[in-house]
Amino acid sequence: MPNQPRRSRLVVPSRSEHAIHLFLAALTLFAIGANAAEVIPPTPSAYFNDYANVVSKEAASRFNEQLAQFERETSDQVVVAVFPKMQSDSDIADYTQRVAQAWGVGQKERRNGVVLFVFVQDRKMFIQVGYGLEGALPDATAFDITERHIKPLFRAGNYEAGLATGIDLICKAIRGEYKGSGKTVAERKSGGAVTGLLPFIIFVIVLIILSRLFRKLGGYGYSSRGGGPVFIPSSGGWSSDGGSGGGFSGFGGGGGSFGGGGAGSSW
Repeated sequence: MPNQPRRSRLVVPSRSEHAIHLFLAALTLFAIGANAAEVIPPTPSAYFNDYANVVSKEAASRFNEQLAQFERETSDQVVVAVFPKMQSDSDIADYTQRVAQAWGVGQKERRNGVVLFVFVQDRKMFIQVGYGLEGALPDATAFDITERHIKPLFRAGNYEAGLATGIDLICKAIRGEYKGSGKTVAERKSGGAVTGLLPFIIFVIVLIILSRLFRKLGGYGYSSRGGGPVFIPSSGGWSSDGGSGGGFSGFGGGGGSFGGGGAGSSW
């Protein structure tokens, strides 16, 4: 009996499998859309950052110097960022944690950073607390600061007083956790650059002394009048990262990390 040709079997997915595939595709598209809609702002150059222009320049400068001095005294970094609105569709707690982590507020080994986020148009705020300060500034305290002290002032439209109150209470809550080095992270980095130039400067001084000595003895040496090289250290290595602009103290993140500690409020 001749062999009958085999018929190919067409595998048709079941309704349940088809539904699963559609769900996974929709979930992928949702994740892509969520990531595309989110923006992580660049690391700020100051401790107090008013991107929404809700306080005067004088107040912003005063807050910035207050927070810089706080780091000098305690080594804890507190940063304030006031934005017009959130640039993410995520929950404010999740979004601000990612931003604070990206900025690296606080020292890497102590993880002692805090960031107060304010989104004016969304009427939301959140205090993100680094791992190392969750004992000094627990969620309940962070919520108390935003809900009972900052919120009433924001509702009245007095952002300057609300921010001043929030900064004072955050600093009071964490003060005394660690004795400071007397310098901010930015100032320590600048000091390291100057220290690195010290051997070069000593070398130049010795070279100049030897050159003059050789000229007096009739030997060979470098002479600026004869077109010899003149070594002048670059001024860029001497300036502080945040020292420009009339004593402005710049912020420099130390690689701190955040695990979701903190709380916030809406007004």
